[in-house]
Amino acid sequence: MRPGSLSLDDFLARRAADRRLARLTHDMPLPEARGLEFGPGANPTPLPAGVRIATIDRALDAGAGLPGAAPIDHAWTGAGPLAPIVGPEPYDVAIAAQVAQYVPNLLGWLRGIHGVLRPGGVLNLSLPDRRFMFDAARPASTLAELVEADLLDLARPSPRQLFAHASEARAVAPEQIWAGEDPAAAPRLAGEAALAHAYAEAAAALATGAYVPCHCWVFTPDSFLDLVAGATQLGLFPFVLNRIGATEVGGFEFYVSMRRDAEEEPGALRRLQGGAIDYLGGVLARQRRTATLLAGR
Repeated sequence: MRPGSLSLDDFLARRAADRRLARLTHDMPLPEARGLEFGPGANPTPLPAGVRIATIDRALDAGAGLPGAAPIDHAWTGAGPLAPIVGPEPYDVAIAAQVAQYVPNLLGWLRGIHGVLRPGGVLNLSLPDRRFMFDAARPASTLAELVEADLLDLARPSPRQLFAHASEARAVAPEQIWAGEDPAAAPRLAGEAALAHAYAEAAAALATGAYVPCHCWVFTPDSFLDLVAGATQLGLFPFVLNRIGATEVGGFEFYVSMRRDAEEEPGALRRLQGGAIDYLGGVLARQRRTATLLAGR
């Protein structure tokens, strides 16, 4: 584990001015904590020196060839438990910025992280909002897809996940969508041969067992909350949600915070989960109404 790079004062000043950093470090204990960061790439979350952080990605060389990539301490695909990899001592916080959409088995990945957090520990996510980036032409992921990936315990993207990503990704930027361009009318990233390219990529990955990164999951804030609600009813979602917020104007990501609750009795935990889902659903509905009213003025 490595200490953060900032003094506590510098971190607090930076977090006060940076809403993204504030959301990714929501409920992180200070001045000291043990944390995990998933898929830091070349942009690890800036943290204070009192926070000791271990990095995790699908492979130890996941950042190879990426200038300035953070070193990876542990390799984990999201399949199987995480505790044997990172050790038995519990963690206070886990951070995953723009990572969860790449995880083939999202439910298994969440359970693995839940298993290494202390009671009260939090997982903070940033997730792409499909409406404002290259996934805009894709439908939101379904509970059936989530369950299928979990039952298969996928360790790499499935042919369906690869094909959906490669065939439908559009050549459009968030600022174009916010300026009023129709993303469904944008050309496919792979051009006119997108379907053939997607089929060939999915078939080759299946034949060779190669890992090919892709957006396995496609969300909006509301669709993510719906997935959590369905998975909770099935007993497949272990966390209690803390926060979820609408995507900000001009942006392309939203943020979710969830905790490993100290409550372990299944019925009581389910009530806590359901109450949080209902409350946050109301928050999102109020944000939508506010945005609609402002747009009409």
